[in-house]
Amino acid sequence: MTTGKYNTELTSPLRSRLGRRMIFILILISSVFTLISTGTQLYFNYTQHMDNIEKRHMEIQDVHTHVLASFIWNFNLSQLRRRMEHLLLLSDIDYLEVESGNYKIAVGQPNKATVIRHIYPLTVREPVNDETELIGTLVVESNLDYIHHTLIREFLTTLAINTIKTIIVCYLILVIFHRSINQRIFSIVRFLQHYNPMKPGQKLKVYQAPWITQHDDELSLLVKETNKLTQNLVFFYQSNHFERTRSRHFAHISSDWLWETDDSLQLIYASEGMLKALHLSEAHPTAFEQIEALQSAEDLHRFLSYKRSFQQCEVTIILDGMQQWFVFQALARYNDVHEFLGFRGTALNITDLKSGQQALKQLNQALEYKVQQRTDELAQNMEQLKQAQTQLIQSEKFTALGGLVAGVAHEVNTPLGIAVTATSVVADIRKTLEESFHNQTLTTHQFKELTQRLNLSVDLLKSNLTRASGLMQNFKQTAVDQISESQSQFNVYQVLQALIDSISPETRKVPVTPKLEGDKDLMMNSFPGGLTQVIANLLINSTRHAFTNGNQQIEPQIVIRFYTEEESVIFEYLDNGVGIPEDLHQKIFEPFYTTQRGHGGSGLGLSLVFNLVTQQLQGTLQFASTPGQGLHYWLKLPKQLTIQEEETV
Repeated sequence: MTTGKYNTELTSPLRSRLGRRMIFILILISSVFTLISTGTQLYFNYTQHMDNIEKRHMEIQDVHTHVLASFIWNFNLSQLRRRMEHLLLLSDIDYLEVESGNYKIAVGQPNKATVIRHIYPLTVREPVNDETELIGTLVVESNLDYIHHTLIREFLTTLAINTIKTIIVCYLILVIFHRSINQRIFSIVRFLQHYNPMKPGQKLKVYQAPWITQHDDELSLLVKETNKLTQNLVFFYQSNHFERTRSRHFAHISSDWLWETDDSLQLIYASEGMLKALHLSEAHPTAFEQIEALQSAEDLHRFLSYKRSFQQCEVTIILDGMQQWFVFQALARYNDVHEFLGFRGTALNITDLKSGQQALKQLNQALEYKVQQRTDELAQNMEQLKQAQTQLIQSEKFTALGGLVAGVAHEVNTPLGIAVTATSVVADIRKTLEESFHNQTLTTHQFKELTQRLNLSVDLLKSNLTRASGLMQNFKQTAVDQISESQSQFNVYQVLQALIDSISPETRKVPVTPKLEGDKDLMMNSFPGGLTQVIANLLINSTRHAFTNGNQQIEPQIVIRFYTEEESVIFEYLDNGVGIPEDLHQKIFEPFYTTQRGHGGSGLGLSLVFNLVTQQLQGTLQFASTPGQGLHYWLKLPKQLTIQEEETV
């Protein structure tokens, strides 16, 4: 069997195109490497021969010129010739010639071809004055033609041996390639040529040549994958056949209409339901414009005339005396040269949907009236809820302020009581001085003692009155800040320190002294009342809830830290109290949620904090807490708050 011009029954390895191509490449590469290696070897041999000739000539110069010169000096010409003939027997020496005065002695044949020729001087040293005298010259020649012929013969011999070896090796490679690859490839090709997916159970098997192929080589893997592919193809063919059959069945029983036209808009296919509804015959194609029930569907005919794909074409059809609604959509088909071939489309009966839409429209109108009524009622309830929330927030503010007043009153009573006592002591001292002075019984020692007591009482009176004045000033500032709703420029450190001093009666119940850390010169333009209300609620919340476990091993701590970050001021509030369980993290900011229900807790403290931070102060609030490790608040507030304009009523 042939594929094109190629015979898949190939038996001779020499007819393999792939094998011949591979052998040609191998021969080409082998020839290049053979020529390079042989040329390199010849170059080294030639260099070695030339070095040997040079060494031989240097040997004659260094060893034998002195002997030859002594023969000439002693006029022993017969010994000179005999010595020269012996030198001629040396390898690579072809001609020697000695010339001295009128004498000239030569041995060997002078070469007319390429030679290496050296002329060496023959000198003797006179014993009387120890001077060197030139008495002749020695000519040494070596013929290079022999070396050239020898090297060429070696080159040809090496080339012939490598050629024969390459041919034998390449043929063996070709045979192995044919047995291990070609034959198995042709087996795969023949299997695929005769493969029929309608006949399951076919399996590819290839011949495994001993010592040449392996069961797990690349072609064996190809065979396995080919078998997998053919099995998948059988499964795909069966699935495709099943899907085509199922689609055909669905088309017959579908409530939608399926249709197809040719390029002249002749209806060449229609589903059974469409044929029955329109009273058409499958054996006689009909043009769309000639279908009686569709002649009034002007939009459909207009879309069809454009010969382009279209969707959502709604038409009204009278079928068996009843008005029905259909939605047509179609895909325009074109060939490679963009010539129109026809439409394939569907038609969906939406009569029930239209009826449902009418009923739904009437229902919506009734619902809209009811929704409007419920909306009005909800708006009234929301307005009442806002008013109640505002009243609760104001009540919470004044409740906190009332607690602050009671605490400050208690704190002020102590220095004022001390001041009253000191005043009584001063009055007694004054009375004692007046009586002693009038009775003239006042001594220097008594005057000095009474004066010291008077000074101590005055100092005690001054310090306690100053302390009371400071408490009242801080309380006044804090109370004004908490009640005030005005925006102003203020020193953050001073406002917070005044708050901490004012709320000290509450914090001493723990006892704990809040630590304030931050830049004492940091200024902020915002609502100081809102900020003090937030921090005050956090402090009260910590004193009432964070340190109620009775654990005396850990010293209660509260840290308020603030710093700038770009155009914002970051406030961090930390305590080392009992913390808040994770399941309550989402509830603590909910209004009216409290764990102290029935013990004076309203549940509005943290809700008020969240509303003040996010609304009045235009900031963000983050919270983290782990049971037993306290809690951590992050407040990020704008350093320069945008001026809020009051709404006009």
